[in-house]
Amino acid sequence: AVNKFFHAVFSGWALAGVFVVGVSSWFLIKNRNREFALRSAKVGAWTGLTGMLLTMYTGDGSAVEVARHQPMKLAAMEGLYKGDRQQGLVAVGLVNPGKRWDNAEDEYLFDIEIPYGLSVLAKHDPDAFIPGIKDIIEGVEIDASGDTVNTVGYAERIAMGKQAHEALRAYDKAKAVNDKSAMAEAEKSFRENYRFFGYGYFDSVDEAVPPVGITFYSFRVMVVLGSFFLLLLVAVLVGLYRKRWFERARWLQWIALVSVPFMWICSEAGWIVAEVGRQPWTVQDLLPTRAAISAVSTATVITTFWMFAAIFTILLVAEVSIMFRQISKGSKTNLNS
Repeated sequence: AVNKFFHAVFSGWALAGVFVVGVSSWFLIKNRNREFALRSAKVGAWTGLTGMLLTMYTGDGSAVEVARHQPMKLAAMEGLYKGDRQQGLVAVGLVNPGKRWDNAEDEYLFDIEIPYGLSVLAKHDPDAFIPGIKDIIEGVEIDASGDTVNTVGYAERIAMGKQAHEALRAYDKAKAVNDKSAMAEAEKSFRENYRFFGYGYFDSVDEAVPPVGITFYSFRVMVVLGSFFLLLLVAVLVGLYRKRWFERARWLQWIALVSVPFMWICSEAGWIVAEVGRQPWTVQDLLPTRAAISAVSTATVITTFWMFAAIFTILLVAEVSIMFRQISKGSKTNLNS
């Protein structure tokens, strides 16, 4: 939670910095308020670069936590079905839409791999074993000495989860008639199987696998665009401090301006990885989304949804209108004169 919180906050710094650099570039392109634009670009570039570096740092910490607590999510992010030690990271690739954990088709239609990349990213150890979707479902792990170790597979987790559900129902029945012995026996069974309680809602292991394609591609969109913006902000800062080279580099100004919406795409891609990749869980191993329900009526949900949609649309129109009006004013007024 700590990594996720700061990852979101620092990515907001990066987004704001890129936006300010883009607007400053617009002033320079229009040849207005040049000194003001250059000062603004410096503030935006430093803020954006700081935010981007801290976003990458917290993202690295988040990857380690995902590998430890959400290995299926990590496997989906990589489109990895059969893991290995010294596992590479796919830099560029196309996942095979016909690939399933229980068939023999290739994982990728095309891929370029960074050797040891995923092992280093997930566990900071180039020799570490990273399980794939098939490994996790079948409960296969490889220890540090290279030996295969059998853990709890998904079929067994589903069975244990259903036993936990049954124990909970048995406890309620025993409690209703004040049967202390039956209550104690049911509680013991429940505690033994509780860690896989959420799997008891599933009837098939396939239900516990997140959507691989959208998670895989969103992760790469986030990483590629994040790397691009890191280089862009460094280039802008070098241009600002190297005899004001950025002031004359019209091509870089245009890149900075056109790149602004892609920062939003980068941010949204990160949210897609986080929220789609964790499916089907609301609380890992304990509460799937299908069970995360409340007594709120459908009509209430629909009504509040459209209320929020209307309010935030009005706020969006107002904010964009104000920003464009102020940017337009600045581009028509030469504050240097």
